[in-house]
Amino acid sequence: MKAFLPFLIIGVTTGAIYALAAMGLVLTYTTSGVFNFAHGAVGMLVTYLFYSLRVDAGWPTPLALALALLVVAPLLGVIIDRLLLTRLAGATTATYVVVSLSLLVAIQGGVIALYGAETRKLAPLFPTSTFRLSGVNVGWDQAIVVGIAVAAGLALAHFFSGTHLGLKTKAVVGDPELTELVGSDSRAITTISWVLGTVFAALSGILMAPVVGLDAVLLTLLVVQAFGAAVVGRLRSLPLTNLGAYGIAVVAALSTKYVANYRSLIGLPTALPFIVLFAVLIFSPKSAFVEVTERTDVRRLVDRPGVRGRRGAQYSRLGAVIAGAALLPLVLSGSRLLTATTTAAYVLVFASLGLLVGLSRQLSLCHAVFVVFGATTLSHLLSAGVPYPLALLLAAVTMVPVGAALAIPAIRLSGLFLALATFGFGVLAQYLLFNMGLAFGRDAVGVIPRPDVLNGDDAFFYFVLGVVALSLFLIETVRSTRLGRVLAAVADSPSGVQSVGINPTASRVMVFCLSAFFAALAGGLLGSLVRVVTPTSFDFFQSLLWVTVLVVAGARGFAGSIVAAVLLITVPAVFTSASVSEWQPVVFGISAILLARSPNGIVGLIRLPDFSRLTRGLEWRGEDRRLAERRARLVGEAAG
Repeated sequence: MKAFLPFLIIGVTTGAIYALAAMGLVLTYTTSGVFNFAHGAVGMLVTYLFYSLRVDAGWPTPLALALALLVVAPLLGVIIDRLLLTRLAGATTATYVVVSLSLLVAIQGGVIALYGAETRKLAPLFPTSTFRLSGVNVGWDQAIVVGIAVAAGLALAHFFSGTHLGLKTKAVVGDPELTELVGSDSRAITTISWVLGTVFAALSGILMAPVVGLDAVLLTLLVVQAFGAAVVGRLRSLPLTNLGAYGIAVVAALSTKYVANYRSLIGLPTALPFIVLFAVLIFSPKSAFVEVTERTDVRRLVDRPGVRGRRGAQYSRLGAVIAGAALLPLVLSGSRLLTATTTAAYVLVFASLGLLVGLSRQLSLCHAVFVVFGATTLSHLLSAGVPYPLALLLAAVTMVPVGAALAIPAIRLSGLFLALATFGFGVLAQYLLFNMGLAFGRDAVGVIPRPDVLNGDDAFFYFVLGVVALSLFLIETVRSTRLGRVLAAVADSPSGVQSVGINPTASRVMVFCLSAFFAALAGGLLGSLVRVVTPTSFDFFQSLLWVTVLVVAGARGFAGSIVAAVLLITVPAVFTSASVSEWQPVVFGISAILLARSPNGIVGLIRLPDFSRLTRGLEWRGEDRRLAERRARLVGEAAG
């Protein structure tokens, strides 16, 4: 037992920080119905501001801590609630998810741009001396952290049960409309909840920073690990949330003792919270996770999918774009042509994601997994001697069953909880599945040689363009056929579709399979372009960024996919200033927040002249003229 005690102490300390973050998350969700994916990023931002006050400005630790937790964090809570959520009143759940994801992207990108990506050290906040417990040294800083978490949990329990404001908050959770009728301002109470939730997120980040260092990505991910604890508590129960936080952290800490000798399982402790997140959402009764509020919005996240007008007109536009792209090797060469090739491959990445976000309005936050596995599977097939074109096709087909398996959450869940499930799967894939030899091999490197005929830059560009063109034509066909119409109808009203005898399950599974197929195909093309892929080629954050960029560009059709690829790949390559690439995520995040409720992103804002009214006017005039001539003829016949 003594051998396990050090891991147990570490687990309890980490669980205390998870509990703080998870309690803040549950508090904001139960009162507002909004799950804040940017919860960890907000805590990370306040932690960096605390670092600036304490280290850069030289403030005393108590004063810097007081300003960060009592001024900056509450102000951020008010800003998020009043400036972001108020303007989204009545929006769909998907819109709220996109906005919180965009906030995460913007905050994390902004902090990295301002402070840099390197990890900084933060001096301990509390004494690091130790005391003995059952023969094991325990740090006073660890004990203080646990004491703070326990005290905060007890204070929050007292707040809900022993204070007038807490009772009002519980009433808002139960029935906001009824609370308004008895004279309480539910909006103000919700704001207070966001203030408290942001303070809890900030406190968890500040307590974690001296242990893991000041790192924008790592701090965000560590607080995000509290998602698993929040889901254990069904996003409602604070006692179960605390139990889940401590339980997950303790098991993760104990597992490090066993996985140290197994390279393929080295990421298990980090992935464990997300394994719990994914498993609880999948295996819990379907009624266990119901949205706090079911929102409807006449202005959807994206406009009704499908092509407008005749299918032939849409194909002709796509054909014109492909024909124009085919001329690029005549004017581009070297690195510029490679940028064009990369952009073309990313068009397929965004088009495959658009099948989910734009067509069926389902948010998948693990799209990078399909792209990565498409590249690694291609590498394995080529190593086995499969010819390149067949290997590329088989690599994409291999991902179809994975897409079907991932469709299970889509069948059982929707909106927020589907996004959470796919988010959990994406993170656990990066930290667990990518470390297994099945993905990248024993050397953690996937080599993708191209055949001699495709070694030239021009030849490979035309090959990629041909694959992407054929894929886009197939995707547009899906949008305009019965499957596309069924998916659009299911997105609008699943119960209405079922009432007319159509089973939405098959269509949801099919669209996930198609999306996985084309994403894996794009991954094979991107891997072939760079010839080598590693576990760091695409991290889970890329999936979040892609959703954000696609919402900015427009998810309804191929035009948005092209704009998204140009914004993500071409613009930084043309404008080579470091500031462009550094601030690009911030721009995407802010733009997605502003465009989250627009019909179709940037593409939806571009309106071609509408000549249909002029045509109808000419038709009406012609009809009026014919009627007048007929009337005159009838009058003449009557007079004769």
